[in-house]
Amino acid sequence: MFLNHCKLTFLGLLAGLFVSLPARAEDGVRERVRRFVADTRFNGVVLVGKGARAEYVEAFGVRDADAKKPLQRNSRFFVGSVSKWLTSIVVLRLVDAGKLSLDEPILTYLPEYRADTGKQLTLRHLISHGSGLPNGLMDAAKKDPSIERETRSPAEAVTRYASGDLVFTPGTRFDYNITNWILVQAILERVSGQPYARLAQRLVFKPLRMADSGISAGEAGGLPNLALGYRSLEPKVERRVYTLPNYLVTAGGFYSTADDMLRLNHGVLSGKLLSPASRKALLTIERPESNYALGGRVQTFEAARSVATNDGTCGAYRTITWRVLDDGRTVILLSSLRPDDEKLFAFTEALLGLQRAQEDN
Repeated sequence: MFLNHCKLTFLGLLAGLFVSLPARAEDGVRERVRRFVADTRFNGVVLVGKGARAEYVEAFGVRDADAKKPLQRNSRFFVGSVSKWLTSIVVLRLVDAGKLSLDEPILTYLPEYRADTGKQLTLRHLISHGSGLPNGLMDAAKKDPSIERETRSPAEAVTRYASGDLVFTPGTRFDYNITNWILVQAILERVSGQPYARLAQRLVFKPLRMADSGISAGEAGGLPNLALGYRSLEPKVERRVYTLPNYLVTAGGFYSTADDMLRLNHGVLSGKLLSPASRKALLTIERPESNYALGGRVQTFEAARSVATNDGTCGAYRTITWRVLDDGRTVILLSSLRPDDEKLFAFTEALLGLQRAQEDN
């Protein structure tokens, strides 16, 4: 299997496309990438770009091991919690349209929600993970893992999983809580009158020409050109199928390609999709203890370099999509076989030339 994997990796190399880095710079990036791939047996796509331009893209490994199909530049991957960043962008598009407010009580949008909690909670609390809600969905899933494949209406999911008593005052703590996104999805679909998948298409994918991106409840529906997820490729192939409840696609249902992820980063962070106020809100850290803003993180490195550091995990999929805010340098890594995180982040920082700021003694 290792020889087959190597063969398919080579085919992936041929499928990867290179564009317009200066020869020496391209050679340096390519050498770094290939050392990383050899060290980690990385199975995915690497993109290095600046602004709107992909300067280097290369695909490694297999899209479908049983069918011996190699990964290609345009292979699709689920991007895990980067879905939350996308959802926050959708929220802000509706804020710009005057249909939502980040700081209005959610009772404004879901008047049937329990009043004692709903008058305290806002969308800002929900998408910055500062709501104080208990994690009702995770608690239920521990008792019944089949929940990850269930289908419910948004209203039923809110009642069943997202209506518990607050465990802290909203806005006072950070608690990475997937239950928040059940409420966010219910609000978005109520206000827009559209399923979230159609809303994301209208407000983000279409204006940014993200033709290979979409929303899905995991692998249900057989997405074309999807990189299948694997627990292992050697010594034997073992699949890991990704499933997700339909009422939680705002938290993990986003799939995309490396090029489309670059379009998203550039279109949003260059200021072309959002108003200046909404772009600022997206990048303003709400929870300093975790560098968490709205749906994603912003970190500061040496020389005061601010970086939008969005990453995600779901099933076998692992995603990195980092962009230096002042010059638009971007690294995107999409993987369908989870690599070692420590090596993944160190590699990303090295490609962007970042160094961690020294902590005060």
